[in-house]
Amino acid sequence: MKFKEIADYIKLEHTVFDIPFIVSGSFIAADGYPGTLVLILVILAGSFARATGMSINRILGRRYDIINPRKKDWALVKGSFTINRAIWFTVISAFLFETCTFLLNRLVFELSPIVLALFIIDPLLKKITMLRHFFMGLVIGVGVMAGYLAVDPSFPAIPEIYILILATGLWIAGFDMIYTIPDIEYDRQNGLKTVMSRSGIKKGMHYSETVHAVTGALFLSIAYFIKSYIYLAAATVIILLIIYQHVILKPDDPKSIRVSFLNSNSFIGFIFLAGVILSIYVH
Repeated sequence: MKFKEIADYIKLEHTVFDIPFIVSGSFIAADGYPGTLVLILVILAGSFARATGMSINRILGRRYDIINPRKKDWALVKGSFTINRAIWFTVISAFLFETCTFLLNRLVFELSPIVLALFIIDPLLKKITMLRHFFMGLVIGVGVMAGYLAVDPSFPAIPEIYILILATGLWIAGFDMIYTIPDIEYDRQNGLKTVMSRSGIKKGMHYSETVHAVTGALFLSIAYFIKSYIYLAAATVIILLIIYQHVILKPDDPKSIRVSFLNSNSFIGFIFLAGVILSIYVH
C-alpha cells in the first residue's frame, strides 16, 4: 500500500480534529510534560485508533457511498482501495492500536476493546437515529479520557476533563451536521438519518448553531479550572473560530461548506493544546 493511497482512504488530514485533544488529556494528567515515550505512544495509539475507526466506517458505509455522486472519488468507491485491502488495513491498524495501549498501561489496554466497539456501532447508527452526530462526537471525545488515562491510570476527579469531553463531542457533532448538507436528498432517499435530512437546512442550522453555542460556553467554563489568561485567550480564539465557520457558511455552496468544515475547525484542537501547555508552564 502506498502512503498516499492510505492517506486518501482514511482522510489523514482529519487527524487534526482529535489528536490535539488526546494529547491535551495527557498534559492535563501530568500537569506538565508527560514524557517522550508516553507522548509518542499516545499519538500513535490515537492515530491507529482513528485509522481503524475510519476504515470500519468506510467498509460498513460502502454500500451507500457507491451510489452517492459526491463520494465517487473516494478510494473504496472508485476501486483504488479494494475491500480486501481495507479489511487487512483495519486488522493491522487495530492490532497496532492494541499494541500501543498494552505498552502504555494495563487500564488503557483493558478499556481499548470498548473503543473498537464504538467504532463499529457508530456507522450503524446512520440508519437508526439522527443523534448519531452526537454519538460520533462522543467517540472522539473519549480520546480526551484516553490521553489522560495513558498518564494516570485512574479515572480523574477533576471536572475539567469531563467538561472537555463534552465540549469536544458537541463541537464535532455541530460541524458534522454542517458537513451533511450536500447529502440531504441522497440521505432522505436512502433512509439515512441526519439532522439536516430530517429537519431541513434552516432548522438544522439552528440546531448546529445552538450546539456550538453550548460548545463555546463549555470551552470558556474550563477557564475556571485552568486559571490562566493564556487559556482564556485561547478559548476566546476558539469561540471566534466556531462563530466564523457559521458566518462564512453558504448552505447552497459545497465549496463554502468544505471551507467552513476544514479551515476553522483544523486550528481549534491545536489552539486548545497550546493554551493548556502554555498555561501549565507559565503558571
